[in-house]
Amino acid sequence: MSDLRESAPPSSDLLGPGGALERAIPYYEDRAEQRAMSAAVARALADARPLIVEAGTGTGKTLAYLVPALQSGKRVVVSTGTRALQDQIARHDIPLLRTMIARPFTAVVLKGVSNYVCRRKLAEAGARASEIEHLASLVEWSEHTGTGDRSEVEWLAESAPQWAEVTTTPDARIGPRCPYFERCFVTQARRLAETADLILVNHHLYFADRALRAAHPGARVLPDHDAVVFDEAHQLEDVATEHFGARISTHKLAQLVRDAHLALSRMPLWTGRAADDVIHTVERAGIALFSLIRGALIGESETRVPLPQGLFEKPDRQNAWFRLDTALEDLARTAEAESEPPPDEEADADAGARASLNGLARRARECRDDLATIAEQRQRSHVYWGETRPTGTALSASPIDVADLVRRHIVTAGPTPIFTSATLTAAADFGYTRTRLGLDDADELLVPSPFDYATQAMLYVPRDLPAPAEEGFSAAAAARTLELLEITHGRAFLLFTSHRALRDAAQRLASAPYPRLVQGDAPRATLVDRFRATPGAILLGTSSFWEGVDVPGDALSLVVIDKLPFSPHTDPLIAARMQACAETNREPFATIQLPAAAIALKQGFGRLIRRRDDRGIVAILDCRIVTKTYGRTFIETLPTGLPRTSSIEQVRRWWAPPSERM
Repeated sequence: MSDLRESAPPSSDLLGPGGALERAIPYYEDRAEQRAMSAAVARALADARPLIVEAGTGTGKTLAYLVPALQSGKRVVVSTGTRALQDQIARHDIPLLRTMIARPFTAVVLKGVSNYVCRRKLAEAGARASEIEHLASLVEWSEHTGTGDRSEVEWLAESAPQWAEVTTTPDARIGPRCPYFERCFVTQARRLAETADLILVNHHLYFADRALRAAHPGARVLPDHDAVVFDEAHQLEDVATEHFGARISTHKLAQLVRDAHLALSRMPLWTGRAADDVIHTVERAGIALFSLIRGALIGESETRVPLPQGLFEKPDRQNAWFRLDTALEDLARTAEAESEPPPDEEADADAGARASLNGLARRARECRDDLATIAEQRQRSHVYWGETRPTGTALSASPIDVADLVRRHIVTAGPTPIFTSATLTAAADFGYTRTRLGLDDADELLVPSPFDYATQAMLYVPRDLPAPAEEGFSAAAAARTLELLEITHGRAFLLFTSHRALRDAAQRLASAPYPRLVQGDAPRATLVDRFRATPGAILLGTSSFWEGVDVPGDALSLVVIDKLPFSPHTDPLIAARMQACAETNREPFATIQLPAAAIALKQGFGRLIRRRDDRGIVAILDCRIVTKTYGRTFIETLPTGLPRTSSIEQVRRWWAPPSERM
C-alpha cells in the first residue's frame, strides 16, 4: 500500500483557509472546530491511541476524520450506524476528497451479503418471471450496475418482497463452486476491500467481523486494518446489545420455514412427504409454543416485559419447547443429509440448493441454541424479556452490560478505535458514554457546533401546561402545538416519546390545516422526501425520527418535543441495568436514565439547525425541564447561548420579520 503521508500537508492545512477544501467547493466557510477535530484524529492515528470525539452539528466531522485517515498511510475502516450515512460518504465525500488529496487512494463500500443482488438467484428466478414483479427491470439493472448494491434501486420500495427473491444470505453463498463466482458482486466488493485504503461498513458488519475473528482464528469478514472510525458511535451500545444477545421470534421461525420450503422446491433429491412433514412440524411447533407464551404471559401489550424465572418449567410450555427443539434438530439433520454433494462435484448442478440447505441447517441449530438460552435463563449477566406486536411475538436474552464486550472486541482488539458523534456527552461530560462502552483509557475531545444558536434558534418551554403525568396534558399539548404551527405555518417535526402519544396527537391534529405525514403511513425515507417536497407540511414521528433525519432550509422551521425522552424504568433491560448500577452503590437515575435522556434530547434538538442560514424554534412541552432540579442537565446538554422563553408571545415576536417586531 502506498504511503499517503509522504509530502502530505497536515489535514488542518487542507481544511483551512487557502487549502484544498476551499478550492474544491463553492461557499467555503472556515471551521476552526473541524480543523481541531482533524488534528486530534491525526494524532490518535499516529500514536495508535483510542479517541472519543463529540463534534457538534455543523462541524463537518466526516471530512474531519476522513482527511487524516487518508493521509495516515494506514488502512482505515469507517463504520456507520446507518446505510444512509454510508451511502452519503461514498457518493458525496469520497468524490470530493479525490479532488482535495493529491495522492490517489482507493475506497470501497462493503455491506452485508443481502444488500447485493445475486446473479445466481436472478437466473433461478427467471423460471418464475411471471410471478415476480419488476424482475425484468432488476435483470436489466444487474447488467449495467458496477456494484449490485440495493441502494441503487431507488424505484423498488425498501420492504419490497421482490428483493428477497434476487439476493442471498451468508449461509447460502456457494463460493468458488458457483458459476457466477467471478462476476459475483459480493466477491468483487470483498476483493476490492482487500487492497483498499478506506473501507466503509456499518456497525453490525463490523461487530460480526470481530466476533468471527474471536471465535474462529483466521476467519474474517473484513480485511485486516490499522484503525476504525465509528461514526454515529452513540448507537454502539444498542448494536452490541443486539449482537451479543439471543432472540427467537415468530418472524424468525416463519422465515426459516419459508426458506425450507423454497430449498425443497429447488432441490430435486429432497422430496416426498417425509421432508415436507419435517418443515410443517417446525411450523406447527412454533405456532403452539408462541401461542402459549403470548396468551399466558404477554397478552396484547406492545411493551417489553420480563420473562419470569421458570417460565418454561410449566408442563405445557416445557413440552411445547421440547417439541420445537426436536423439530428444529430434525430439520437440521434432514437438510444436512440432503446437502451432501454427488461424487462428481464438477457436475453438481444443484450446488446452490445444497449451499442453501447447509445454511438452513445452521440456522435451525442457531434457533435451537437461542431458544435454549432464553428458556433456561442460566446466564446471570443477561436479562430475559419478551414483547408482542400485532405482527408477532419475540423472546430475547440481552447482556446487561456490554462494556467488557466492547472493550474486548473493539478497544483492545488491535485496530486503533475512534468514536465520534454529535451526541456523546451529557452536560459536556463523556462519563456516561465512557462507562457504557468501556472507554476508560480513550482520549477525548468535545468540539462545539459552529452555528450561532443565539441568533438562529429559540427554545420555548411553557410553564403553564400540565405536567406529562397529569390529566389533561395531551389535550393541552396538542392545543399549544396548534398555536406554534400557526406561527411557522406548519413546516414542523412533531417528535414523541411513545407510539401511543403519537397516535393520540395524530387524532387531535387531524383537522389542522397543514399537510400531515405520520410515521407508519409510509417508509421513513419516503415520509422525509414528501415532507421536503410539501410546503407547510407537518411530520409526526417517534424515536426513529429523532436522529439521522436531515432537512436543511425553510422546509423545517419548528421542532416540537412532547416529553423528555426518559426510557421507561419498567423496560426489562433498563430495569436490569439500573439494578446493576444500584448494586455497585451508584444512583441509577443519575447514572443511567438522566444522561441517556439528555443525549436523546440533543438528538431531537439537532433536527432543527442544519446550516448556518437555518432559523427556527424548538418547543419542549415538558415543564420538568425547568421545574425539576435535574432539568439543569438537559439545559446544559443543549447548545450554549441558546435563548429560552416560556412566553409564546415572545416566540411570535422572535419569529416575525424584523419589520413586524414592534
